[in-house]
Parts: sequence; structure tokens; C-alpha cells
Amino acid sequence: MEPAATSARPRTSRLSTVPYIASWSQERMRRPPVVRRVGVGGEGIGFAGEGAYDRDWRGVLWMRQTLARGKGHPRYHTVHTLRQRRAMRHMLCQVCGGPTPQDGPRLFVLRDVGRPVEEGERTTAPPVCVPCARISVRECPRLREGHVAALVGRPYAWGVAGIVHHPVTLEPLDTALQEVSYEDLAVRWTLAHRLVMTLHDCTPVDLDALAP
Repeated sequence: MEPAATSARPRTSRLSTVPYIASWSQERMRRPPVVRRVGVGGEGIGFAGEGAYDRDWRGVLWMRQTLARGKGHPRYHTVHTLRQRRAMRHMLCQVCGGPTPQDGPRLFVLRDVGRPVEEGERTTAPPVCVPCARISVRECPRLREGHVAALVGRPYAWGVAGIVHHPVTLEPLDTALQEVSYEDLAVRWTLAHRLVMTLHDCTPVDLDALAP
């Protein structure tokens, strides 16, 4: 179960807007000890006393983070786990939190890695509306270094990026986030931090050529 989205846009003196998916200093990460849990499909990790937002619609366990958007100061480089998941799941703009077009392709803007957005590209970056895309490439340090954009006809929920745990010891196998497909049995032992999408029917675009 996931809470309803909100598109309110807190302001900051540093940038013209704080991205919807950015964390704030009062939004704390909380990771209870993981326990072995038997559910539909077999064993996996869980939390004791799980709440409504601890798992996504595919049953994967997610890192807990408190909700206090607009409280304290923004952490631009730290993505809020639940808002990122919500933006991906409901195709909300990662900057303003509003809906992206329901009757056409969605715009995705990614860091430039020397090639256009490819068919089947995996990303943890939610879509963006055109006005916010222009703000992003102007103000986001990573995108200012170089970006690529594409209109995507079919974004697909592929899996998660998270910490994979050993099925016997329940200890993390690595401290780095690993991308794990929903079809991989390892996803049952993964504490998710990001939703990963694959992008299909991709048409590279120039942001300056898009209508506002």
C-alpha cells in the first residue's frame, strides 16, 4: 500500500525549488533489525511489526524513512525512499510531484554517459515534466555537466536497488546498493531503497525543442 501523492512544492533560498524526491534533514532513515519471514512465495527478510508502507505492491521490503517534507533543510543529493517509489509507481514528476501526461510518452532526463537513452535502459530517476526538466538541467549540478533526454512510451517497473542480505545469516552481502530484478529470487532478501524502471519505446529529444 502506498499513500496518496501530493504536489505541494516547498521553497528554498538555494534553488528555485526543492525536488519532490529530495530528502529533508528531519526525515530520518530507520532500519529495524531484519528477521526471517515466511510469506507468499517462500522465505525472505522482514521487519517485526511491519507497517502499511514497509512493502511495495510486489511484496518487497523497503527501507523506512520518516515523512517530514519541508522540515529542516533540504538534502538535495539524498533521495527519499518513499517519494521516489511513489513518483516511479505513479509516474509523477520528480521535481514538482505533479502528474506527467497520461495520454502520451513521459519525459525522462538522465545524466549523459556518452550515448542517447537506449531501449531497455534501467534508471532510478523518475520522469519529469517539461518546465521542471528545464529547471533541472539548469540547476542540478549532475545534469549541468551533461544530460540526455527521451520521450518514453513504456516505462516498466523492473526491480529495486537495495541491500541484499544473506539468506542464512541475514547479514548484508555488501554495503552498496545492488539492482535486483523482481523476477530474481534474491529480491526476497533485499531491503529496497529505490525503484528501478526500464525504459522502452524511447525517442531521444532536445529539451529546447519541446513545447512547454
